[in-house]
Amino acid sequence: MHGGRAKLTSPNREFRMTSVRPFAAGDVPAVAALFEKTFGDGRRAAPASLAEHLETVFLRHPWQEEGIASHVHVAPTGAVNGFIGVMPLRLVLDGRPLKAGIAGSLMVDAPREDPLAGARLLRAFLTGPQDISLSETSNPLSQRMWDKMGGTTIAALSMDWMRVFRPGRLASALAEGRTRAAVALRPFAWGIDRLARAVARGALVPEEPAPKHPGHEVSEEELVPQLIALADSLSLHPGWEPDVLRWFLGQARLKEHRGTLHRRLVPGRKGELAGCVLYYAEPRGIAWVMQMIARPGEAERVVEDLFAHAYAEGYAAVRGRTQPAFLEALLRRHAILYRRAAMTAAARDPALVAALSRPDAVVTGLAGESWSRLIGGAFN
Repeated sequence: MHGGRAKLTSPNREFRMTSVRPFAAGDVPAVAALFEKTFGDGRRAAPASLAEHLETVFLRHPWQEEGIASHVHVAPTGAVNGFIGVMPLRLVLDGRPLKAGIAGSLMVDAPREDPLAGARLLRAFLTGPQDISLSETSNPLSQRMWDKMGGTTIAALSMDWMRVFRPGRLASALAEGRTRAAVALRPFAWGIDRLARAVARGALVPEEPAPKHPGHEVSEEELVPQLIALADSLSLHPGWEPDVLRWFLGQARLKEHRGTLHRRLVPGRKGELAGCVLYYAEPRGIAWVMQMIARPGEAERVVEDLFAHAYAEGYAAVRGRTQPAFLEALLRRHAILYRRAAMTAAARDPALVAALSRPDAVVTGLAGESWSRLIGGAFN
């Protein structure tokens, strides 16, 4: 044998790392499966209607902008194991058009195995070409990620409110949301409500049960020009065009878990248009406000009409997201505040983030992400 050290060789190996790339049509089945596992039943295959909706809102949005895109996280095996859904938004600030992106549906499969996957997805979104980045539904974990990347939580837009009319019926509706067997509680709920009205009528019955100039229901076609006119009266609002707004409204109709969508125009004291309210409700259930818009100085009138109508319809309570313009009117009428999710934002120009807190800014509801069927829809 010859002396010396033998030269060791190893077989060729392909080392692959995780990656983040824009969401594409070929990713829809994997993202639908991940969505069903994360937010859905988790025990069934993702329904075709879910996959179709994901493709519609994230790949065929009418405001689609190059670079303002959803992203997938790809594992070393090549499998998609994370997703951040991004929808484009066109805003107008003091007459100046802005490009915005709204991030929702941030999800990672087995995050303990790759705890940085969510941060990579969020970073891919925040480094996009948009003037301002937003999320209307940040949970505590994603909120901390936004903070570490220079984002800001907008406190005035990060609370929900609820106005209770019938506490017994409210408890019954919440219980029925967990089990249909709770329907048996309804007779007891009605008795509780009769007692509650006798003891605390002032806190339960709206002060203005019959406005002199009540609002009225309108069709989508009637609503479109009025909603655009209302938005244009504000300093920060979506740059809606009629066809695009019809698309949003068509999507907003598809919320089976929320109930029927009411579209109401609210007149002012002299009959002029004061604002509008869009809210969902099922009989005897909880009404969910998707959008409130009021001309400057008319917030009181819009809240008054909403509460009067919801009470007259027999709903247990009405709830929604806070907006600076409506906060005082809500609190004066016994609404309670609580936190479900945060509004987070980031922009290279701090003035754009500051503008979100203006009293006449509209960046939630139809101007945010809660119009999507992913919130309150049923995919079968």
